[in-house]
Amino acid sequence: MSNLVVNGCLTTALNGAELVNHINSKISDLYKQLKITEIIKDPKFRFTCSFVCVRLELEKITITYIGDVGFRINNTEVYLVKKQVDTNNSNERANYIKKTGDIEGARKHIEPLLIKQFDYQNNAENPLGYGVLDGTVTPNKFINKLTLDIKDLWSLEIFSDGYFAIPNEATINAWEKLHKQTELEDPDKYIKYRSTKSMDDRTVLIVNFK
Repeated sequence: MSNLVVNGCLTTALNGAELVNHINSKISDLYKQLKITEIIKDPKFRFTCSFVCVRLELEKITITYIGDVGFRINNTEVYLVKKQVDTNNSNERANYIKKTGDIEGARKHIEPLLIKQFDYQNNAENPLGYGVLDGTVTPNKFINKLTLDIKDLWSLEIFSDGYFAIPNEATINAWEKLHKQTELEDPDKYIKYRSTKSMDDRTVLIVNFK
């Protein structure tokens, strides 16, 4: 799935909704090849992905993004789409742990809520709706596009939700140092850094333009 999304970004000059529609069509074609078009009528079985695509076009940078992958510009401006349903589920998990002390069973406790969450996938009508790439239609309200002058850009950091806090400096060492600190402060992610799970895989990419 990730390779399909990357190839979809690299093999076209599209941005914004046009790029998202293009990649969704590629995912839909894959469903047809695998002969699973009936199965994926249920969103629980769809391939899903969030992404940030940064495209350099002459003197401009165009960024298309969906979902909970974040980025920061010039070490100051943070763009991160947080899902309300994630906040709700994280709070439910935290309250359960505080009440019972059962950290190991907390994920199982919120499993019904996590399954229910599929009802909100690419659902623009529900207040808890959120956008992803999944081979169907991603509503425009969930598709974000930002255009910047390259001359005004000196650093760009793209980070996954495995990082629970954002450092002051735009360096790998700063990101990793703060990650270690968050692990010490709240290793099970139900006090200061509430989450639906204790840990997640993390990735950060830093581009220095000047």
